[in-house]
Amino acid sequence: MSQRLRRPFTIALPIITSLALAAGAVSAVAQDPAPLPTEAAPLNDVAVEQPARGLIVKLDDAADAQVSDLTDEVEAELPQDVTVANAQSGSDLGLLSLSEQVDAADLDDAIEQLEANPDVEWAVPNGVRMPSATASDIYYRQGYQWNLNGQWGVRANQAWDITTGSPNVRVAVIDTGILGSHPDLRGRYVAGRDFVDDEYRCVNRACTRIKYRRTFVSANDRNSWDGSPADPGDWRNGGTCAQMGASQSTWHGTHVAGIVAATRNNGGVVGIAPGVKVQPIRALGRCGGTDWDIAMGILWASGANVNKYDRRHGRIPLNRTPAKVINLSLGASANSIRQARQACRLYGSVARTARARGSILIAAAGNAGIDHRYNVPSSCPGFVSVAATMKTGARASFSNYGAGIDIAAPGGSGYGSAEDQILSTWNAGTTRPGTNAWGFMPGTSMAAPAVAAAAALGQSVGITNPDVLERVLKATARRSNCDTNGCGAGIVDAYGVLTARAPTSAPRISGSPRPGGTLSATTGSWRNRASVGLAWYRGSRVVGTGASYRPTRADIGRRLVVRATAANGNRNIFHQSSIVVKSKSRTVLVMPKRVKKSKRVRVRVKVTAPYVRATGVIRVFDGRKRIAVKKLKAKNRGSVRITLPKLKKGKHRIRVVYSGSGKVTASKRIKVVRSR
Repeated sequence: MSQRLRRPFTIALPIITSLALAAGAVSAVAQDPAPLPTEAAPLNDVAVEQPARGLIVKLDDAADAQVSDLTDEVEAELPQDVTVANAQSGSDLGLLSLSEQVDAADLDDAIEQLEANPDVEWAVPNGVRMPSATASDIYYRQGYQWNLNGQWGVRANQAWDITTGSPNVRVAVIDTGILGSHPDLRGRYVAGRDFVDDEYRCVNRACTRIKYRRTFVSANDRNSWDGSPADPGDWRNGGTCAQMGASQSTWHGTHVAGIVAATRNNGGVVGIAPGVKVQPIRALGRCGGTDWDIAMGILWASGANVNKYDRRHGRIPLNRTPAKVINLSLGASANSIRQARQACRLYGSVARTARARGSILIAAAGNAGIDHRYNVPSSCPGFVSVAATMKTGARASFSNYGAGIDIAAPGGSGYGSAEDQILSTWNAGTTRPGTNAWGFMPGTSMAAPAVAAAAALGQSVGITNPDVLERVLKATARRSNCDTNGCGAGIVDAYGVLTARAPTSAPRISGSPRPGGTLSATTGSWRNRASVGLAWYRGSRVVGTGASYRPTRADIGRRLVVRATAANGNRNIFHQSSIVVKSKSRTVLVMPKRVKKSKRVRVRVKVTAPYVRATGVIRVFDGRKRIAVKKLKAKNRGSVRITLPKLKKGKHRIRVVYSGSGKVTASKRIKVVRSR
């Protein structure tokens, strides 16, 4: 993938005399700006080849095979002279690394072969993602943080009257790493990790044996995954990375981190949520970042156990300070929507895991100025996709648009004066870290952390559920002259998030979830004096209102949802809980109290339930030992006969356990018998 980056306008720290950003003014030594390009160069270009460095394979839950067992069938479908160089097997997710980088389209045959295997749920290329920022030529002049409190900024200064954020809230910035020595970022972060991997070479001609080079070309820090997310610089020469041109270091992660949480009132720039902490996670090196490394970074950020998926890098310690907001200012455009959906199999799976752990994922929508559905990972399920807007509130010309755009935030125009871009923490070093500085950049990379910071402020006041937080972000967004196609719900409003009547806990359901019983629900806790009502749903249909509901026969096997909504608030902001209604089963065991040890005993098990026929599995135990299993089918009409093995002389505690089904509750029956 080609990458065209221009150096951002910078302000070196020694030049700055004072900043009063809480009030919105920046004082600096001003100089005439250098001319800017008429249009920002897109970082993601849909017309280029999509590099892939391997295949990520998801095994079926019932599979006995390991990912490494699939090597031979994959190699038979690879391009000529390309082999599987390494197989990394996890519990259900694994990685097949290739002997060389290929175009993702060249892996179609291998993927088709894999997905024909019953042990494989899906397979996708291990693609490469890049930072989602554009940048202007170098120049110096006075800057202004219009993205915080301008007409179409995020209204941060008003939000700060309520909270600047809690230090117990962490925002993971999955990016190029961070320069923690920057004055505006000192003390603003918690421990993170580095997930940029090493390169490898083939030891023999067939590449059945590999050796990691220990050159760390992309990592640029002399090691592979480790505990240091420091940014060593992502500069490169023309031949450093395949399909990528020369570039100076971008300090992209540092710029993103400053937008989130740069220190307030210390003479530098200020972040939108200056009270929260950043967790830097390095997943982008000089040659970008692979989907596998990015995915592992997401999982680690959420507190998941990465060792379950990746064992090559030694034991990775659990994240003891998980991030409830994860920002991804990165991505790449697929060559087709089919290819994008293919990559979303991995990212959608990872997002489900992270969101189940309480983390909301914010992703840049991309800078190619094209249909957003091509962009990965922002177009994938579970990610909040963020478009970029200009000072005027209009969509930036470089910002992707269309189906799947969730929300927008200030990202700059990419042309005009520096003040039309986003000012944040930066560094003046062209390769290695040099003088700490401030710089202007435009891009959806700059828009995404604005939404992440607003989400962190919401987390700080107790809006912690990812689904609810996403609803609040969208419901409180302000509509500018950018329509739904370009900006989704509108421009994020940090003040609106904090003043919304929003839930901080879910309704709690109690009672009997079966026909004839009664269910009761609380409204949960809410902010800002909300007057909350409850409604009961079966699917999309409202079947009741109020604090209680009596399930009917029509509810059997269905999931009932109780939804709490503020009558004096936005109807799109709600919290809900659910429960499945089942018919209560009763299990009967017909068996003599005395049996002969020399004979096998035939017993009868009957399971009954009102309104429905019981189906499922019946297991018979002698004490703790399972001695028989039988499937109960609808045609059995709830009754089966089971032949037990011979019972040794003495007293036996026979326990019959019925598993239950989607419509019937589980039940059991115990009988004590004597064998003689």
